[in-house]
Amino acid sequence: MAPCSIRAVKRNWSDLGDGPAGLIADRVLAYDVAGYIRSRAVCCSWRRCSAEPGAYGVLDGRFHPRRWVMLREPLAALNCNCHRHRFLNSSTGECVQVDIPELRDHEVLAPTAEGLLLLLHARKNVRLLNPLTGQLIKLPPLTTLLPRKYHHWLSAHNDHFDTDFTASGSGIADDDSTVVLCFYTLRMLGVAKPGDQSWTLLKFIDPLRTAPVMFAGRFYCITLDGVMVLEMDPPRLVLAAKRHMWISLDGSAHLVDNGGELMLVHRKLLTGYRRGYDLYRVDLGTKTLFPVNGLGGGRALFMGMYCSLLVPIEGFPSGSISGDTIYLSFDVEERGETEAYHLADKSISPTASCNLDGLAVQPHTLVDCLSLCNTVRREDNVDESEEDSY
Repeated sequence: MAPCSIRAVKRNWSDLGDGPAGLIADRVLAYDVAGYIRSRAVCCSWRRCSAEPGAYGVLDGRFHPRRWVMLREPLAALNCNCHRHRFLNSSTGECVQVDIPELRDHEVLAPTAEGLLLLLHARKNVRLLNPLTGQLIKLPPLTTLLPRKYHHWLSAHNDHFDTDFTASGSGIADDDSTVVLCFYTLRMLGVAKPGDQSWTLLKFIDPLRTAPVMFAGRFYCITLDGVMVLEMDPPRLVLAAKRHMWISLDGSAHLVDNGGELMLVHRKLLTGYRRGYDLYRVDLGTKTLFPVNGLGGGRALFMGMYCSLLVPIEGFPSGSISGDTIYLSFDVEERGETEAYHLADKSISPTASCNLDGLAVQPHTLVDCLSLCNTVRREDNVDESEEDSY
């Protein structure tokens, strides 16, 4: 039998029509903006038939890098005026480097739930940046949110600025035009739209240690009254779910977006100065908290005192992260002794990467890197002089 001859057919992908190429670009963008940026860089014809991110505003949700988390950089790199930062895809484990020239003269207040960065220039001017597309907008000055008698808090001499003005829980409201700025330590919320001259201030009184969250475009927090949600027009907090557990002053409560499900973690003090962690599902329909025993099996929670990060374990090397586990960030008091709490059997994994003073020598594991992302008070808990790269 004569051998079959197979004709090699070559396809010039750059000659795709605008219709097919545009459809491919739309589908790539629907999954991840980083892949979309790469696809636009392939050739001129692909770039021509896909939307330029810079032509749209920062608030356009199509271009938000929701899956990407900015990793902490070594002090050596920061002191060298290097503004290339690493970003980790919390779903796939991919790591990329991004140049952010804005960080030459801006401080990072916090990342938002959408993957954007809230920046502060000269301790006054607020900006919102998409770190992957470079889109940037100006927001009202911080001095329009703070009463004048508190403007001295913005001074470079305020040693507690990083904790006073951590903006965890901030984000974009579901109207896609309003920014919610949260300084929860100061019990202060600001609401504004691009072009506004000032923030609309909402203050509240609450003695609890809690961590708020932006969930499905709405701001949620925990007060003595229960789980509260921010309603607009006018801005006010209203009850979203009743709180039936007692949160002591030496405990804390943390709201978490568990893949589209709002959860609450109650961190409590047990006998013998041990800590326990109870998990609840927040049912917004019935305004009730339901106790649950896990996060869904394939997810792990990295929990800090001010913010949290939930990741699927399948995107990371096998055995590096355990499912249904709460990993503590370095600003959590017991992190010096406890690295993780396993929800299934309520067991604890002791900290392995700390010295006798309870300080992280370096983030030499994936758990350390992700825990460090959510750490705010690093000066108290983390010695980063020997930070390694992940």
